[in-house]
Formats: sequence, C-alpha cells, structure tokens
Amino acid sequence: MINEKVEEIRSKLKELANQELAANYKRYLKSPFEFYGLRVPELRKIAKEYKNLELSEIYCLFNELWNSGNHEEKLMAIFLLASKEKQFDYETWKFSLAKIKDIKTWDHCDGISSWVLGKMLAKDISLKKDIENFSESKNPWERRAAIISTSQLIKERKLELTFKLAEKLVYDEDVYVQKGAGWMLREAGKRERLAVRDFILRHLDMKAYAFSYATEKMKELRKIKKQKEKPEKNVNKKQN
Repeated sequence: MINEKVEEIRSKLKELANQELAANYKRYLKSPFEFYGLRVPELRKIAKEYKNLELSEIYCLFNELWNSGNHEEKLMAIFLLASKEKQFDYETWKFSLAKIKDIKTWDHCDGISSWVLGKMLAKDISLKKDIENFSESKNPWERRAAIISTSQLIKERKLELTFKLAEKLVYDEDVYVQKGAGWMLREAGKRERLAVRDFILRHLDMKAYAFSYATEKMKELRKIKKQKEKPEKNVNKKQN
C-alpha cells in the first residue's frame, strides 16, 4: 500500500512539473537533489490529500520520499509529517531528530525544525536537552536546527532558550547557522524588542550575517556598531 501511495504522489508531482522553475529552485537553494519545479502551495495541497493516513503510515511514506534523492519529495515528506501534529509523540521526536543528519539545504532544515520539532518543543520544554545537544554538534545543519526549533517558543514570547543558544551560535563559523541565529533574534525582537535589543548590544561583535539578520528591524544598532568600530580602527592605525 505504501509503495502505491508513493507512486501516486510522484505521479501528481510529475503532472505539475515545471522545468524552468526546477532549474531556478535548484540554483537558488544550491541543492544537490533533483527538482520537479513545484511551488510550495502546490506541495501543501497534495499533502493535504493524505491527512487521513495513520501516523505509522506517514512514517513509512516519509522514509520513502526522504530517501528518494528528489528535493520536493523530501519537502513533501516534511509536509505530510507536519500534518499529523495532533498525534505527535516521543517517537515522532526521535524520528525527526534522526533525519536532521541527512539534510543538505536550509529549507529542509527549517521545515522539519519549525513545523515538527518546534511544535513539540513548545508543548514539552523538557525536550530542550536534545536541542541543546544539537547546538554543540559538529553538523552545521543540526546547529541551525537547534536555533530554528525555538521558533514556536518565540511566538509564545518564551525567549530563554533562544537567547541561550544564540549566545554561541551568533559566533558560529557556518554561514547558515549565523543566518538562522540572526533570523530567530529578529523574530524574537518582534515580540520582546527591548530584551532582544539588550542581547544584541551585548554581542555587537557577533558574526556579520547574524548581525545583519538580527538588526533588520533595529537598524539603529548598526549605527551604534559602526561608532564603536571607529575608535578601534583609529587605534589600529596608530599602532601600525
């Protein structure tokens, strides 16, 4: 039955394939996988057609699509799993954590981190230990997943974990981790502006991408950073 469902999904994806979009998406996402060229709303619409499947069936479907080597099939797997939010349990948590190690692109990372891990973390903060461990991983996608998984907590104005992870991740050497940390700070700033502003002021020396994303809605902090950097540059010139 699962194989039939997989082939049915692939048939629907092929019917909507757009080679021009496929080439554009592959270039934009820098993905090593193949593309059909479908827009996200089209993928979501197809995923909704399978909302009545059991969670156990979704796991099987997920694995088949996730291991396919096609970018949109992997994204479809995430949408299918996310649709079962009301049935999420600890098995879902372990299942999802294990998939992060296979990720190659930021959209897959953000999808499973926001729509699955993030939803579960917001309901059970005791799961944060796994997220904190991820933030120490040698795998940059696991580090990005850690900070992105706090997105739902941010929406609920619970910023403690975001700040704790950001303390280190805004200095990460990986560009995608920097961007993820900065993005979450920007989102947090929409809810608790003063707290985020104070955090950024304490970390004005964070990596450039993290700072750029974090201060997108607080551009006055960019001026403060420039003013702070001027004396340092003058001192260096005198020493030289």
